[in-house]
Amino acid sequence: MANYYFLGTLLPDLRIGEPPEVGFSELDQLMKDNLTTADYEKTRTLRNLYDISNLRSYWKGEPLDPTGNFNQVELEEALITRTMLPSYVFNFVDKYPTNEERLSHYPELLSNFYKDAISKATGFFKYYLTLEREVRLIMVAFRAKKLGRDIYKELQYEDPEEDLIAQILAQKDAAEYEPPEKYEDIKVLFQQYYDDPLELQKALIDYRFNKIDEKLNIELFSIDRILAYVIEVIMVERWMHMDKQKGLKIVDSMLKEPS
Repeated sequence: MANYYFLGTLLPDLRIGEPPEVGFSELDQLMKDNLTTADYEKTRTLRNLYDISNLRSYWKGEPLDPTGNFNQVELEEALITRTMLPSYVFNFVDKYPTNEERLSHYPELLSNFYKDAISKATGFFKYYLTLEREVRLIMVAFRAKKLGRDIYKELQYEDPEEDLIAQILAQKDAAEYEPPEKYEDIKVLFQQYYDDPLELQKALIDYRFNKIDEKLNIELFSIDRILAYVIEVIMVERWMHMDKQKGLKIVDSMLKEPS
């Protein structure tokens, strides 16, 4: 408890649109210094989602997200030695031997991650993973409807008998997709920002940040509160990065305009 208390007093409030006083790298070091080995390992488990995302970036030849647990050398070593990553990752790599195949079937890997992680998670972490997964699936449904894609193919790696998946598939012939009531706000965001993908991603970060804040009736000095703070720091930094990207895009556009 003492470590939670000390660490909790060091963490300033976070707001979307304002740079965090304690960034992710500094926060990670604070957690290493003040959490037990078991509790720090929970923060690494939290970051497994970014490791899965980084596999996709690695196969595409893109830079890795620094919020993952591994840099590029470590990720390559994990794949070669078949260690440090879940067994379903290596099964996926064996099943799809080329990078092209792995990228094409990446939703299968992501689906396996969520199934495994949610089944093992408890408390706030389970709530967060479920939120991330369901927001993603609802966005898949909106995009499929907008682009005229086959929703059965888009969700081929999901369980069709699961409530949310069944709700989406039941609307395959509807003119528009209507999400469950608790996710109605996402439809508004999708309709408002569909033509501006960067603003849509920023709006979704804001949405998830607020959902976490609503859930935070968690004891102030607890490991769940620390995990929530880690997620929110990552979200704030991503929002700021996207805002910077938009600014650079606007400047670039202005420079290309004829004088």
